Amino acid sequence: MLYLLHGKSEERKEYIRNLVQELSLVPQHIYDNDIQNTDIEKLVSVQTGLFGDKELYIIHDLARAVDIKKILPEYSESENIFIFSEATVTKPITKNFESNNATIQDFGKEEKIKKQEFNMFSLTDALGARDKKNLWLLFQQAVKKGSPEEIHGILFWQIKNLALVKNSSVNPGMNPFVYKKNLAYAQKFTVEEIHRMSKDFVYMFHNRDTYSTLDIDLEKFILSL
Repeated sequence: MLYLLHGKSEERKEYIRNLVQELSLVPQHIYDNDIQNTDIEKLVSVQTGLFGDKELYIIHDLARAVDIKKILPEYSESENIFIFSEATVTKPITKNFESNNATIQDFGKEEKIKKQEFNMFSLTDALGARDKKNLWLLFQQAVKKGSPEEIHGILFWQIKNLALVKNSSVNPGMNPFVYKKNLAYAQKFTVEEIHRMSKDFVYMFHNRDTYSTLDIDLEKFILSL
């Protein structure tokens, strides 16, 4: 008996679990490392046991690695059970199994989970909005993704933008959207506060290796907003 299962991993596993339970057989798993030094014919028997006992083989992602044209006809005629479990298959592979009367189950493509990347520049909007709580929460994520120097540079860039907007009556050369956003942000700070933040950032950067650490100073700055 011959099976070809392909597609979603969890659904293949569930199908195999149900089949194993139904047949009451102990499965033997064959992987690529098993055939590196040994032919699959020596690992998988098409003959039943001396007393007619059946064997159940689960062959993982090997349809491309073995000579299926040679082995499938024997597998399909055997009383033993052979399950090829594949992440993906090609049309020629499927046709080979079809021509050997295999039971074929397509569980669909594995869904790719999109990892949401942390955007370091989200810190700049929180600083501009003077949202201490959100800035602190974002900072906790940022220190896991980047260096204190990178975080310092991004925040310092935002402070410079605030200073440019605060000290100019016209757009100092920013993108119009960025300029409009920073105009609103600048209203939340006085000229003195922006000047002090700029001095603090220069000071903490140059003293990061002497008496303190940059990440601690950055957190202190955030909590002082």
